[in-house]
Amino acid sequence: MGLDGVEIVMKVEESFDIVIDDSEADKIVTPGQLIELILAKVGRTTHAACSTQRAFHCIRASLIRRSGFKRDQINPDTSLIRLFPRTVRKEIVRQVLADIDARKEMDFVRPNWLQYLISGATLFCAIGLAIFLSLHPVTSNLTLVNFLFESPIMAALTLLVSFGWTGVYVTRWARTEFRPSMTTVAHFSRWIVANAPDAVKAQPGQWSREQVSEIVRQIVIDMLGCEKQYREDANFVKDLGLS
Repeated sequence: MGLDGVEIVMKVEESFDIVIDDSEADKIVTPGQLIELILAKVGRTTHAACSTQRAFHCIRASLIRRSGFKRDQINPDTSLIRLFPRTVRKEIVRQVLADIDARKEMDFVRPNWLQYLISGATLFCAIGLAIFLSLHPVTSNLTLVNFLFESPIMAALTLLVSFGWTGVYVTRWARTEFRPSMTTVAHFSRWIVANAPDAVKAQPGQWSREQVSEIVRQIVIDMLGCEKQYREDANFVKDLGLS
């Protein structure tokens, strides 16, 4: 499918809040076939599906414009790790959300290995301190010191909390990973619907064939400049000049 065809499909998807797979697009030869495909999809559209589809279109349009991806490189099952490189992940996500006008920040998490390292190191130090105090009791004239170190268990708990909090604080810069539940573009789309519904609000409803036909006609004419040649049974390539 040439550039004109891709733009027509994208405009149709955005207008009707649907997704047209490449395999479906390749079979479309005439505007009439495109209209029938649209009707088959919007007839099953629900409010939730509309919002999710709209979110997907917005994400894809933003990434195509900002990151140079091609349309066929982004589908609902595409991995977010592939689309959002770690070094610029937060910035690109912010840009996409800004393009959608979603007033919500996405939360990122630390890599698993770092979380395990913080937990392991903190636990190791706490246990080590408890063992040390069991063998070498600490006495002091200060009440607070005696309170904290007189009991090895209390000392270990204090260390566990303080070291754990410190580790979390100093590694906040490392929160660059998507949450485990956020792996694909479909997950991102659903996150937007749940967290910024006003940005992708879509109204449910059935479309008449006349309405769909008129919108498709306008899209095709705008893209191809074929007002005089346009017919629903015209061939996109042979009759309407699709390249």
